[in-house]
Amino acid sequence: MLKQVTADGMLRSINDNFGLLDTVSGRVYFVDGNAGSDTNSGSSWDDAFKTLAVALATSHANIAESSKGWAARNRIYCKGDSFEEDLTKLAQKTDVIGTGSCDHLHGARLIGNHAIDTTMYMGCRFINFHFKAPKTGGDIFTIPTEQSGIAFIGCNFDGGSEVAAGGAIIATAVESLTIRGCEFRGAFSDAVIEIGAGESNSLHIEDNIVQGAEVGIEVSASATCTIRAGYILRNVINTTKECIKDSSGKFYVHGNYCVTGNAKGVAGAGGIVAGAKMMLQNYLSASDVANAIVPANGALS
Repeated sequence: MLKQVTADGMLRSINDNFGLLDTVSGRVYFVDGNAGSDTNSGSSWDDAFKTLAVALATSHANIAESSKGWAARNRIYCKGDSFEEDLTKLAQKTDVIGTGSCDHLHGARLIGNHAIDTTMYMGCRFINFHFKAPKTGGDIFTIPTEQSGIAFIGCNFDGGSEVAAGGAIIATAVESLTIRGCEFRGAFSDAVIEIGAGESNSLHIEDNIVQGAEVGIEVSASATCTIRAGYILRNVINTTKECIKDSSGKFYVHGNYCVTGNAKGVAGAGGIVAGAKMMLQNYLSASDVANAIVPANGALS
């Protein structure tokens, strides 16, 4: 049974971190970006696929093939040294897990601009992966409305390409999107995480480290979460402009640590924009203030 891992001094089980069970309920596939071949079966490291696209398509077809797959969750284990693909498709109910190492980094590194199509891919999760834009920059992941349950857990997003990446994750009305325990590094030239217009029920952006040359987390004024609340919690953010800019005022913004190159603005809006009654105990340092609480502590009368 998989036991404990250490993260920032806190012990959490693999199940707590990743929502993974210690038994596999579906098929397991393997991708080796260095030595695999897409003519292989993908059933072992010795017979691994070459590309993640082929593994995702295979897993997606398997889940839909019969009732044996409908309630299953497949896994794809992937290793590779900075291999390049532009993903356009994901896979239903599949965990994509980076393994091994790339240079000094743990896990696999995938270089590309991933603009996902409008086919429905429920519940695809990326775990322990490193994502980087190509030399020409651009957005790393663009996820459309048709998706749900997409997750990035313990991943790294590198914006330091030859031309700085635009954004890391751009998601429009994605149900139950989870971004947890990830690191976003480099001079992203646009909002690092961008939530577009429409229903973003059960949004969870939690426990991430976010660095960028623009806005950190940006939520459209037309984004909503009317059925299930959305949360932006406990992130450490260092950006040139607003660290959190929730123009909708609909999402809970609690316990974030924010450092911005902006001036503090009125009531901290130079660093954190959110609904006045949706914020609690956020800490802000700006060009003209150190370690302020946003919103300011009130009093019960």
